[in-house]
Amino acid sequence: MADPRRRGGLSVKALLDHGVDWLLDTTFLGKLEAADQAAVLARASWHDFGPNAVIVEADVARADVHLIVAGQALVTANEQVLARLGPGHLVGERAHLRGERTAARVTTLSPTRTLRIAGADFAELLASVDALHRYVTDLVDLRDRSVLLLDLLLRDPVLRSLGREDLEALLQAGQLVRLPAGEPVLTAGGRNHDVYLVVRGRVAVFSRGAGGARELLTTNGPGWLFGYAALLLDVPRTADIETTEATELLRVRDRAFMELVSRNPPLQRRLYKQLADLDLRTDQARALVSKALVAAVWSRHPRLGTTTLAYGLAAALRDRGPAAVVDLGGAETAARLRLATSADVVDGVPVVRAAPPPAWGAVDVLWPEDPTHTAPLVRALAGRFEDGGSVVVALRDAAAPDAATIAAAETVVFLRWADDASSELALEHGGHRVDAVRLQAGVELPMATTRNAVRVPPDAATVDRFWAARDLDALVSPARPLGRAVDRLGRVLQGRTVGVALGGGGALGFAHVSLLRALHAQGVPIDYVAGSSFGSVVGGLYASGGLALLDELVDQAAKVNTLALGAMLSLSPLERWVRKVTHGRALGTTEIPFFPVALDVLGGQEVVITRGSVAEGVRASCGFPLFYPALPRGVRRLVDGGIINNVPASVIWDAGANFIVGANIIPRFPAGRGARLGSGLLSWVEEHTVARFDDLLRSVFMMMSQMGRDRASRADYVFDLELEGYLISDFRKGAEIMDAAMQQAEEAAASIAILRDRDASLRLGQR
Repeated sequence: MADPRRRGGLSVKALLDHGVDWLLDTTFLGKLEAADQAAVLARASWHDFGPNAVIVEADVARADVHLIVAGQALVTANEQVLARLGPGHLVGERAHLRGERTAARVTTLSPTRTLRIAGADFAELLASVDALHRYVTDLVDLRDRSVLLLDLLLRDPVLRSLGREDLEALLQAGQLVRLPAGEPVLTAGGRNHDVYLVVRGRVAVFSRGAGGARELLTTNGPGWLFGYAALLLDVPRTADIETTEATELLRVRDRAFMELVSRNPPLQRRLYKQLADLDLRTDQARALVSKALVAAVWSRHPRLGTTTLAYGLAAALRDRGPAAVVDLGGAETAARLRLATSADVVDGVPVVRAAPPPAWGAVDVLWPEDPTHTAPLVRALAGRFEDGGSVVVALRDAAAPDAATIAAAETVVFLRWADDASSELALEHGGHRVDAVRLQAGVELPMATTRNAVRVPPDAATVDRFWAARDLDALVSPARPLGRAVDRLGRVLQGRTVGVALGGGGALGFAHVSLLRALHAQGVPIDYVAGSSFGSVVGGLYASGGLALLDELVDQAAKVNTLALGAMLSLSPLERWVRKVTHGRALGTTEIPFFPVALDVLGGQEVVITRGSVAEGVRASCGFPLFYPALPRGVRRLVDGGIINNVPASVIWDAGANFIVGANIIPRFPAGRGARLGSGLLSWVEEHTVARFDDLLRSVFMMMSQMGRDRASRADYVFDLELEGYLISDFRKGAEIMDAAMQQAEEAAASIAILRDRDASLRLGQR
């Protein structure tokens, strides 16, 4: 709860003393003159909140306003998660501007510190400080247009690797600028390092030749992000950019953009890699790309598996180059693993080295003789790995982690139980945290805990194998549950996760099985799955049991056909069958996070099912109106998710995937040109209705096909199935449909593997 002792006004000096001077550049304070900053800070005070505390309650008049300084918070309304907030976010200001009561509830996800301004004081400041009123007005306008602006940001494949929280922080730090045609934006040789996004209109890019002559290189419209190359490389601008028509730009100050980059190491590497690929200061960019990855692993729970996870993570990162484990419990580890030790010195730091088995490969194990020298040792090792190596620090369980060591790591991996939704570990602004969540039976994992999180299933056999046989490879074996989780954690740290969005399309969804099999054959890992309609059936089975359950789905195509027919009366038989084959798995306990998508026809909103069983989620997603009944759930009536989001790539992005594959399996002519839809499930309908019913269905499926293509636009690759001769009702032909789609799936999987490995999706043109 809030600490009532923290009272009194603040000052710019107080921010400097607390090491949060970034607030003066990256938040609304940076938009104010010095006198206005002083006036606002004089009304502010520090407030500290524990986990699960309420920062802003819904339906409150003249509520306090908070600027988040550290920690994370969740915005909810009507049981729906609206946003996840982090450092730099202002909350509660809209109600004051509009003279309304607060519309949403804001609760903490972790220990959180804010700058608090009492509601009455903020109302006075809004009335007296013009710059603050302008900023809040623009901020509310930006948030009202956030759907459009987020869509524009997501057109950039690099920014698409960020989460909603970070993109909204980018919007909050931005300022809308409106310019007439022919207005200069950037000038060659200039040192202005701000970054811009085209919201409306177009801009032209000109190169400067000998004698100052200009040559038009390209023009770009909405969604084009520019200006960051000079900022990242700290060089003057290399081109002139000006508007070609009335244009609206989102301008983000250089420090605000760099704050975003600094707290997202995977984004940082992707940006510098792209610059290296474009031959922009290649040596400098490549040096920044190949710097060591440094992660510290910690848990506040003793004996939860911190050391085991750290060694497994080092093994998972070996493909980057040499890896070192700095094990602060190294003496005990060496004794348990029967490893010989010796004294050594690393850049002046006395250390103890353990001699791992030759089978471990390029994995070094060491620890400082004096634990207070951990941070210097970590920095020294990172400096030695100039070709992309990794340093993993295994911190002591339960003991508070050393602040200097945490600062030396670019990422903290926090190992926790599933029912421990928050932690005592609140990173400073700029820190990057990834959660490793130990699954527990019956514990729900909401979607808000999925981004930057990896589910770790119980796997005592693999743990025992490592400690008894010193088998490091067992910790990353794809045949073992723990091995798959550790590999996935390595991909999260490197920003290389893959998510698949499976669209609806009835029996044509058996083509999803072809795609998933082909991706496995190409060695493309799958870290997240979302599905609409029959895509949720395939996705739910895959997330629950991998390819084995997909084989069972195909083998039981006749059973599925019967279930589809019976579903016209009730979807309960389908739900019971899915529950049986998935052994009643809960959504929060699958190794691969799975998100079935439905539509609430009463509220007109997309609903991502995150609670309950896999079977319940599948049932909610499959209720196609007219044929199948809706699922009442509280005040909602849930129907087929394909109606609102037939290829839920946006859900996969929200879940945390860095590379997104969208699978749209409804052809442009789902019944074939001229054919009737009367086959199998629909035959009795055609016999008793007129042709206009056929026209209605044909129109709906064509609409869903096109919408699937539109919704898949957030994907890095779209598997767009074109398959003639099969109807959406041909469930009994599941194996045949799977075989017919296999060639297209194999071609798609080969392309996906190349794109992912080469980061080809990041070729963004001139910057």
